[in-house]
Amino acid sequence: MESKRKNLRKNRGITLVALVITIIILLILAGISIAQLTGTGIFAKAEEAKQKYKEAEDLENQILANYEAQLNRLGKSTVGSGDGTGGSGEHSGGEGEQGDQPKPSGPTEPATNMEEAKKDDMYEKTVNSPVQDVYGNQVVVPAGFKITEDASNVTEGIVIIDEQGNEFVWIPVGEIKTKEQEQKKIELNRYTFDTSGVPTKQDNKTIEDYCQELSSSSYGNTVAKNLEEFKTSATTNHGYYIGRYEGRDGITTSARTSSTSDENQLVCKADAYVYNYVTQPQASQLCQEMYSEDSNFTSDLMNSYAWDTAIVFLQTFGDNKTYSRKTSVNSSLAKTGTNNTETQDVECNIYDMASNMWEWTTETCTDSYTCLSRGGVLGNSNSYTSDRHNSSTTHSNLNFGFRPLLYCSTES
Repeated sequence: MESKRKNLRKNRGITLVALVITIIILLILAGISIAQLTGTGIFAKAEEAKQKYKEAEDLENQILANYEAQLNRLGKSTVGSGDGTGGSGEHSGGEGEQGDQPKPSGPTEPATNMEEAKKDDMYEKTVNSPVQDVYGNQVVVPAGFKITEDASNVTEGIVIIDEQGNEFVWIPVGEIKTKEQEQKKIELNRYTFDTSGVPTKQDNKTIEDYCQELSSSSYGNTVAKNLEEFKTSATTNHGYYIGRYEGRDGITTSARTSSTSDENQLVCKADAYVYNYVTQPQASQLCQEMYSEDSNFTSDLMNSYAWDTAIVFLQTFGDNKTYSRKTSVNSSLAKTGTNNTETQDVECNIYDMASNMWEWTTETCTDSYTCLSRGGVLGNSNSYTSDRHNSSTTHSNLNFGFRPLLYCSTES
């Protein structure tokens, strides 16, 4: 019996004393291990790695935020509302803030502000550049053109020039912001003007019994290249361009004295002899072929929408509030820009719409004389800026000239 009790005691397992001793030994070993880990800097390195990860994450977030801000600024300067109201409705504060935007690189990147659009490298651009004036009004600069120093906002008449020296003036369409923080609206339309210069919209109605702007004509005159495309462009882009001057013969060095079947080079420059002795079909062809086929913009002969809307613009922002009724200021043929006369016919940087020559347009007269010219003519007190005159398709003489039109594509 006694031997059995001894065997039972032997099989009871580890004693309490042994357990305590074992725990003490484990604690000693753990302390040694922690000390060794701390001594090797593992904890410090882990903390350093954590800090570097946080710094990299913050830098990445900052870069993404900068890219997003740049894209937002670029979008505001290049995208209009498309509703004919004069812009996107958002303005970042004018030309000064636009100057802080990233600079475009290469000819396939549009300019992002007015100052960039005035630089010579604009001549190398292969894309149009929608920019804003100091008041937030949009101007679309065609590829290969730059803005001159003649005006800083559309109310003064923004001028563009190509590398050959041809100049055009922007006619704004839609809501126009002004220096006084007012908004004035210029609607693209065909107009008649009363004796006080007050305009009345005529849309596509027949004016004065015979005058229409047709998309196609069987009367022998040449119509607009694409009237609906022009109207869409002018509304979507918030404007279009007309020649700063009457068209000039770019080959002859003296005044033209007779008609010719040859079609000389057309230019639109100052202080030069005008391109007269030309028929309406000839004038139309010269304007349509002034620039080679380009998907960025289109050149054409002036149509009645372009002519009449330009008059509304000039009366709204020019010095003469009845410019539609103005007659010629010169009694002899002047060079383009009337630069050889003391008194000049100029409003918002546009010359001689009331003076010098009757200017052919694409408007059609359904009477026996089918071609329509517009404006005043030298030495004639009965013809005025908004006047309409009809002639035959073969008519040309000293007093008939024309003015080119230019409008940008609506594609981005």
